[in-house]
Amino acid sequence: MAAAHALAAKAGGGAVRVWDGAADGRQRRRAAELRAAGVEVRLGGDGLELLADVRTIVKSPGVRPDIPLIVAALRQGTTVIDELELGWHLVPAPTVAVTGSNGKSTVAGLCLQLLAAHGLEPVLTGNTEFGPPLSQVALGETPGSVVAEVSSFQAETARDLAVEAAIFTNLTPDHLNRHGGIAPYRAAKRRLFVRGDWCVPFASVNRDDDLGRQLAAEVRERGGEVRTYGFERSGDYRIAGCSWSLRGAEMEVETPDGPLRFETRLPGRHNAANVTAVLAFADHFRLPRERTLAALSAAAPVPGRFEPVEVDCPFDVIVDFGYTPGSVRSTLSTARELAAARGGRLLVVLAQLGRAGAVIGPEVGASARELSDHLILSASSYVGEPRIKNLAYAAAGARAARGGTLEIVIDRRRAIATALDRARPGDVVVLQGRGATPREATDRRGGYVELDDRQIVRGLASS
Repeated sequence: MAAAHALAAKAGGGAVRVWDGAADGRQRRRAAELRAAGVEVRLGGDGLELLADVRTIVKSPGVRPDIPLIVAALRQGTTVIDELELGWHLVPAPTVAVTGSNGKSTVAGLCLQLLAAHGLEPVLTGNTEFGPPLSQVALGETPGSVVAEVSSFQAETARDLAVEAAIFTNLTPDHLNRHGGIAPYRAAKRRLFVRGDWCVPFASVNRDDDLGRQLAAEVRERGGEVRTYGFERSGDYRIAGCSWSLRGAEMEVETPDGPLRFETRLPGRHNAANVTAVLAFADHFRLPRERTLAALSAAAPVPGRFEPVEVDCPFDVIVDFGYTPGSVRSTLSTARELAAARGGRLLVVLAQLGRAGAVIGPEVGASARELSDHLILSASSYVGEPRIKNLAYAAAGARAARGGTLEIVIDRRRAIATALDRARPGDVVVLQGRGATPREATDRRGGYVELDDRQIVRGLASS
């Protein structure tokens, strides 16, 4: 919708055609809105009849590149780009792209607050629930700068997309059902940094990650500048120490300009890496260090990412969105250290979201059980995928692992209530897999019910 409206505003509605395979009530309402703007819309079928005389196809990120329409377009030499790349063409502002399996939202949020602190008038966009699609930004005033959270879905068709800077967090198995394996997934991320002889002018990359080391070498070979970060001694920015409480952390980072000590509001080793990635980015562009450190220390966490829920209980409750193996391990390791420091236990309610449950679900379930004292598996749906199927994949991995006790409570509300009932003073309860997601999909046609883990906890705690 954002892409269609932006193109209609720039080129006139008659120059734009829109197709969607769905033809339900929601799409019919959207089609009527576009037709009112002069856009030709077709719903249902395969859309192949629209290809005649088309110069460029702009796909939404969720559209797979192997559907008949895209395959036919590529076969006849038609340019295919993602909505993000269209937005980049239409918004003439310096852009920093953030990508990786885990930590994208946190790093993008940190960049947004950093650039705002330096007066660079940023807007957050891309693969985020907290900002508009980039092509929608083209309909308003041009921002001073753009922070784009970029998924592999958006990067896989990158053609001319050439941002001024890119940050890479890490690569762990995710979206393998979409990409068909880890190699194509890596290749999609790589396209933000290097394509042929081109490279991003500046990259901040995780030196502890195999793909990060590869990207650093490839960007440097092509003449780009790189700053690496991580816990390894060989990085440009080495995290020498990190300790944390429920709502903050103290960090020590060795930088090319000497050691730094500062505080942040982001607990955990994984967040120490996220903060250091942005510090390296800020230093490269010579943003005043004092203001940078103040911004990083004050930066608020992204909603639903290791977010404490304020309730009057003798134990702590945290919600977190992560549902991949890497993000689950990072979150639960951080929470487990908090619980252990006070002599408490770690209770976890886990839901496996997304369509890659068959690939990553068993590893997620195993990791969650190994790190928790009591694991409760529940069912949930993010985009209308079968709830029980994903639960079964996670349960298979959890049953095969050693660790805390295992319990299955299918209904998410009942699972949370069970965890709160079992919690004792000093414990930490983590509600994993949904974060700040306010709804649960009931089908793939847009149906949903209200379901927010934080609201459930507050309601149960006050009753």
